[in-house]
Amino acid sequence: MVATKRAQVRSVLERLIDVELHPGDPIPSERALVDKLNVSRVTVRQAISDLVESGALERVHGKGTFVTGPQVDSQLHLTSFSREMRARGLEPGTVVLSASEIEASEETAKGLRVAKGTKVIRVERLRTADASPMAYEVGYYPSALFPGLLGRELGTLYDVFASEYDVVVTSGEQTVRADNADGHVARVLGVARRAPLLVLERTTFAGRKVVELSWSAYRADRYRLHMALTPRGPRTGSA
Repeated sequence: MVATKRAQVRSVLERLIDVELHPGDPIPSERALVDKLNVSRVTVRQAISDLVESGALERVHGKGTFVTGPQVDSQLHLTSFSREMRARGLEPGTVVLSASEIEASEETAKGLRVAKGTKVIRVERLRTADASPMAYEVGYYPSALFPGLLGRELGTLYDVFASEYDVVVTSGEQTVRADNADGHVARVLGVARRAPLLVLERTTFAGRKVVELSWSAYRADRYRLHMALTPRGPRTGSA
């Protein structure tokens, strides 16, 4: 059976992805593919859509179509982003977008268990895996616990807490919810506005002290959560 032109174009793109391109690389433009393969633009678009649907390619609004970046499966446990990525064979990266000392709002103060107006450090970061945007993160840290933190390396905060302040994280509470990217988050993560996100909201403890209140927005196309489930309460045999 002779393959359809759509399947032929898809096969060409698959070979290109496997042999020549790397995660994050753009594929040739539709016009270039039309001219090279002597097919219609509709056929090219259909083949590209097939590969987007399968996860091999991703469209970035206003930029083009790219080879999909790394996929991460995560267990729910307390660890740093950098250690989690390395455990999966990926190279972690951090871009500090902003860092400053501010007065805690009522909501932030409640989360950190300090008085409203208390000085806290706000750190805004882009987290990457193999140089591909993975998560946008905003964290708040009590200034009293971490004097001089703004002058430290802010890429791996848990390691800095342990080595520079003798503060070791021991536990955390975390909620996970679905959300859509607003304009700012979309620009930082390189996704379309209203793209699906997995939002992790975490309160981190060192003993009984709250040391971190953070909000992390992960690209839903690159991050999945796995949970081990066990029965709770008496077994009834019903679902």
